[in-house]
Amino acid sequence: MARRKPISDLTSELPGEVKDRILEYLPTPDAARMALLSTYWKDAWLHHGQLVFDSDFLESVYEYCDDEGITYVNIINNILFLRAGPVKKFTIKIRSAIDPPPEESDFERWCLFLSRNGVEELNISLSSYVEYKLPFCLLSCRTIKQLIVQAPFIDLPVNAIGIFSNVTSLAFFAVTFKRIVNGIASSISIPKLEKLALEDCDGINKFEISPPKLEILSIIGSMDDVVDSRWLAPHLKAIKTLWLCGTSLRYMDVSMFSTAINLQVMKLYELSFGCGKQLTVAMQLLQKCPNLCELGIMVEDEQSACGDDKEVASRLLEDPDGCFVIQELKMLNTIKIESFRESALIMLFMKMLLSKSPALERVVILKPWDMNDSEVSKILRKLECFPRASPNAQIVCTGNYCCKFEYYERNEYLDLYPWF
Repeated sequence: MARRKPISDLTSELPGEVKDRILEYLPTPDAARMALLSTYWKDAWLHHGQLVFDSDFLESVYEYCDDEGITYVNIINNILFLRAGPVKKFTIKIRSAIDPPPEESDFERWCLFLSRNGVEELNISLSSYVEYKLPFCLLSCRTIKQLIVQAPFIDLPVNAIGIFSNVTSLAFFAVTFKRIVNGIASSISIPKLEKLALEDCDGINKFEISPPKLEILSIIGSMDDVVDSRWLAPHLKAIKTLWLCGTSLRYMDVSMFSTAINLQVMKLYELSFGCGKQLTVAMQLLQKCPNLCELGIMVEDEQSACGDDKEVASRLLEDPDGCFVIQELKMLNTIKIESFRESALIMLFMKMLLSKSPALERVVILKPWDMNDSEVSKILRKLECFPRASPNAQIVCTGNYCCKFEYYERNEYLDLYPWF
């Protein structure tokens, strides 16, 4: 008896690459349901190499799964281990307090499978209440190009060879770096790394790396241990973009830094103008960047500065030559200040920038959400009165500033990093 051909329709006859693109735009549960339409779509689903297991996935599991014995871990296993082709992009975000975290053994099985099945982009975000270890199979995986990790700790082998060998982008959030062997740690060569973001990480100084192609470096957030200036100094020679937070500035020794000849973009998060040390180091850092084109600052509330900080800041006001007089920033064309509030130090800082930036074209002020139009007009009038080295410099104020911490509440860290 001849085998009947499966019933087809217009969508089933679409080329395989078109079906795959359609599945890319669907949430993983909806993409899986497409397999029920016909065997043609089932084949497309089994070869689909982009899987996302996030809050939407968990909601779908709880909504449609009536069998209490089936867990989201079972469903992930069934979807992942039945792949008929490589899984090039994989995202897992299990961070809600109401969702039971996966067992570390399950997490390790997923990682081992992915490392053997051509994963190129990997986004891992797991509960911080469980101490997950990032398996060595991912550290040594040769297919990974982009790796984003939140919460697991990372054991860094001494004298390791082949770690992150083909990775071009790394982002670590709330990650703890550890050394698993006592002794002298050698620098890990990451030959293709171009972008590195570290936020709220611990043990950064143990993450000794030598990335010859690094162009973008971001180190922000509060850290238990301070980033050593000796760790940062070698990276300043080549990078084009640098993001730092104000709290880390106060512990830096800028005299150890060579001239950042290639640095074009710098952003300083939570810079407190009430902290004399932060402000002094920020100005010293600017002097190390002769080719800086774009400067961004997110202002921290000056009320958070301690008494000694405010005293130093007051002395800077009395003798601004000790901090604010620097050489011209000949390439600076854009300044962006977020959460701008008028204070004597901020206005003095802006006066200096306007007078030292002959190529300046645009100054953008992002007002705080609670600043009214009258206050904005007052600030703009004062800034307009300052002498400018550039006749083309325009000062504008734009909409309400969206606080960084709102990103944390949505758990969308990558909104802060447009290059990922």
